[in-house]
Amino acid sequence: MRAAVERGRKARRGAHVKLSDVAKKVGVSPITISRALRNPGIVSEDLRQTILRTVDEMGYTPNLAARALAGRHNGIIGVITPALHQHGFAGLMIGIEDCLRATEFRVQYSNTLHHADGEAGELRSFLTQKPAGVIIAGAESYGDLLPLIENATCPIAHITDLSQEPERLVVGLDHHAAGAEPTRFLLSRGYERIGFIGRGTDIRSRRRKEGYEAAMREAGRFDPDLAIGGDEGSSTGLGRELFARLLQRVPDIDAVFAQSDDLALGVLIECAVRGIRVPEDVGICGFNDLEFSAFTQPTLTTVQIARYDIGHRVADMLLRAIRDEPPGEDKVDCGFTIIPRGSTR
Repeated sequence: MRAAVERGRKARRGAHVKLSDVAKKVGVSPITISRALRNPGIVSEDLRQTILRTVDEMGYTPNLAARALAGRHNGIIGVITPALHQHGFAGLMIGIEDCLRATEFRVQYSNTLHHADGEAGELRSFLTQKPAGVIIAGAESYGDLLPLIENATCPIAHITDLSQEPERLVVGLDHHAAGAEPTRFLLSRGYERIGFIGRGTDIRSRRRKEGYEAAMREAGRFDPDLAIGGDEGSSTGLGRELFARLLQRVPDIDAVFAQSDDLALGVLIECAVRGIRVPEDVGICGFNDLEFSAFTQPTLTTVQIARYDIGHRVADMLLRAIRDEPPGEDKVDCGFTIIPRGSTR
């Protein structure tokens, strides 16, 4: 109770504490405090600890709006993503934050949950706050975004399917190829009736489904009944459900390309419940190479995406643009790797 009261008092004090008050107590200039808070590495460790302790004791909160008015930006890098809630985004997020951790910038996220009609609104909201920059990490459509991007006063970087519109400050991969190549891999292992399981509503999944269909047509094995999807987000339970429905529709199915490792795990569990042997009777390939994929029984064949590297590279690209430094490359294809494991022959 006492701690809560003290925190409340500190919060009330902090509402009236100015940067000059902190500087006076520490015995340095306000500009030193400001620079130390934006970029802790420019001051000694002892002074940094003194400043942080004083800021905490006095309850000082930097006024980002005032910073934006006084300078070019508010020190925030906005990240707009449709998938903050999904396991696969964690690697991207860690890569972004690791790249920016030692800088003066802080990250703020916005999660659109795959709603394309909300993307422009989220970008507009960020831009009104004068951010240092924005990362659009997986837009569904650039139709409404391009006018905002063209008129933005800060750099905007992108994680995209490489078929999408942006040509500058882009890191991503070709999701059509990421659907075709794993399908060809399953065909090369002797599987013929290969099913496709996925949510299928976002552009990346749609492109992978198109790649799967192209590879199946190329092999003379295409059958529209082999593909099934759902409106819910990827989950192990959905994987079980979709595979059960697929078995009713196509009893002779002998492989599944699942659009996430969560879905693939559901297929693996459903096979175990039904006594279906993996990989002899049914082969399974997932997508994303989540940590558990190497520890299932059997282990999951999957498609590995360099999520950390993508996040780190797009953040570095944006950072260079903010600092008016050469970007190195304007558009980077990070590719993908098929990881063969025990769930395929």
